[in-house]
Amino acid sequence: MKDIKKLGIIGGMGPLATSLFMKRIVEKTQAHKDQDHINTIVSNHATLPDRTEVIKNNKPEEFLSKIDEDIKLMEFAKVDNIAIPCNTSHFYFDEIQKMTNINIINMVDETIKYIKNNTKFNKIAVLGTYGTMGCRVYDKYALLNGLEVYSLNEMEEKISVDSIYDVKEKMILKSEKFNELLRKLSKENVISILACTELSCLDLPIDLENYYIDAMEVLVEKSIEYSGGKVKS
Repeated sequence: MKDIKKLGIIGGMGPLATSLFMKRIVEKTQAHKDQDHINTIVSNHATLPDRTEVIKNNKPEEFLSKIDEDIKLMEFAKVDNIAIPCNTSHFYFDEIQKMTNINIINMVDETIKYIKNNTKFNKIAVLGTYGTMGCRVYDKYALLNGLEVYSLNEMEEKISVDSIYDVKEKMILKSEKFNELLRKLSKENVISILACTELSCLDLPIDLENYYIDAMEVLVEKSIEYSGGKVKS
C-alpha cells in the first residue's frame, strides 16, 4: 500500500473557493478506487477576518490569532502538510509557518516556480484582491526567480477585484471584462496569475487557457504530490 500522508486544508476564504479546491483535488488525483485518494482534514473557517482589511489596517494579530485556532486543530489531527487556498493570506506565510512544525505548502512560491520552469514567459501580472496586489506578496518570489512583474493600472485592478466580489457576493462566474484583460496582457507577452481563489471559480473560455496560470491549480497538484498521491497527466 502506498504511503499516503494526511493533508490539512485551512479554508473558508471563501467557502466556494474551498469547495472547488477540494473538488479539484479529487478530480486531479489518479485513482481507480476510493483508497487511491488522499486523506484530508478541512477547516472551512469562513469567519476568519478579511485579509485585505487586516493588511490595509496593519492589524496582523486580528487574523493570526484566529488562524492559530486552525493550526492547533491541524496539529491535533496530526496532519503531515497544510494547504491554505487563499493567496492574500500568504502575506503572512512566514508568521503562520512559525506557529507549527507541520509543513505549510507555499502556494505563492510554488506558482512562481511553476511559471519559471514550465513556461516561456519572463513577466507576470498578479490578478487578485487589492490586498494581494497592494502588498505585492508575489513580487519577492518573482524577483528571486528572475521574473519581472507587470504593473496593473487602476482600471485593470478594478476589473480583477470586481470579478472577485461578483463571485463572492453574487455567484457570477462569467466576466467578459476579465476575459478581455487576460487577452490584453497576453498581447504584451505577460502571463497572468489567477491570484485569488475566487478567480479560480470563473468559467473562462478554453481559448484563454495559455494566457494564465491558476495558483489554486498549482496548489492542488502540489497538495496531491506532498500527500503521496499521483496527479493525472
